[in-house]
Amino acid sequence: MGKRFLAAGFLLGLSLGLALAAPPDKPVWPLTLREALPVQMPGWVAAPRDELPDEDENEMGPYVEVARFFQRIESPTLARQFRVVVQDYKGKDVTESIRRAVAEAKKNSAVETREFEIGGRKGFAVTDRSGPRPTTLVTVIVTPSRLVLGQGANVGGEDAIALIRNVDYGRVASVQREPKR
Repeated sequence: MGKRFLAAGFLLGLSLGLALAAPPDKPVWPLTLREALPVQMPGWVAAPRDELPDEDENEMGPYVEVARFFQRIESPTLARQFRVVVQDYKGKDVTESIRRAVAEAKKNSAVETREFEIGGRKGFAVTDRSGPRPTTLVTVIVTPSRLVLGQGANVGGEDAIALIRNVDYGRVASVQREPKR
């Protein structure tokens, strides 16, 4: 009798713990940003779990970030990784900071830069070819204070731009910040 009671108590506690740890029925800020990111990409494997939202600060200011991670293993010696990120700078216009960073990157002879447009939005690809395999950072200015970034290891510029086209930019732009309670 005591062991059954103990086992029943353990199971009840476990189920309550899982219920409390379960994600909300409807995502809340900043998880709502992640809903605009692709869950899968053709030819790539998604990470089994998404990263937690992050708040940090860089030279452009404080931001909130959500991301998804993908990889493709092509051989025992070649793996490609691609991380898709939304960064929200809380209403601060970071457009000029992005333009300055790309202009600075252009000065390095081992770096290729490219400007492009996606869905009427300005984008920049910066590929560092100084090592044996390329590393690319793609930045799309969705709104003056919200960016989509594609970070690719062993991914060239054209491939990174093709991958970043999988993002729903209209949804990224339309996600509203929710007031803190």
